[in-house]
Amino acid sequence: MNAISTRILLSAAVAVLFLFSSCDDDPFAGPDLSTVPDPLSIQGINPVTSESGLITYELDEGEGPLEVTIRDFVGYKYTLRLTNGRIVESSYSNGNTDPVFRNVRNHIEGFKEALLGMKEGGVKVIFVPPSIGYGNNENSDLRNDTLRFDLELTSIAY
Repeated sequence: MNAISTRILLSAAVAVLFLFSSCDDDPFAGPDLSTVPDPLSIQGINPVTSESGLITYELDEGEGPLEVTIRDFVGYKYTLRLTNGRIVESSYSNGNTDPVFRNVRNHIEGFKEALLGMKEGGVKVIFVPPSIGYGNNENSDLRNDTLRFDLELTSIAY
C-alpha cells in the first residue's frame, strides 16, 4: 500500500469514528426507559381477584357513559413491569406522552380482561399470572412471569 492509499484509509477511518462518536442515537440501544413514571402506588387499595387469577387494583374508575367492550378500539397509556420491578416496555419510553391505540381483541387474555368494562379516564394496576399472560407462548421470554401493568384508559372508539 502506498502513502496516499494509507492516508485515504486513515482519513476515512477518522471520519467514520467522528461520525459515530458524535451520534446521540445508538442504533443498538433499546428504548430510553428513563422517562417512564414510577410505579403507581397501590397502597391502601383492596385488590379484586377474578376467577381467572387476574388481580386488579382500581385507582380511578373513570367517567363517561361508555364502557370498553371486546369490539372496541381503545387508547391507553401503560407500563409493563415484572414483579421484580424491571420495566419490560412502556408507552412512556423515549419521552413519549401519546397513548397507544389498539383493538381490545389484540391483547393477552389478562390485559383484555382488565380493559373490559373500563371507562375513559380509568386507572388500574393489574397483575397478570402466566396462565392468562404469555404462559402458553413458547416463543415468549415472558411465558413464566407474572406481569404488572400500570394502565390508564384515555379513549374508547368503535
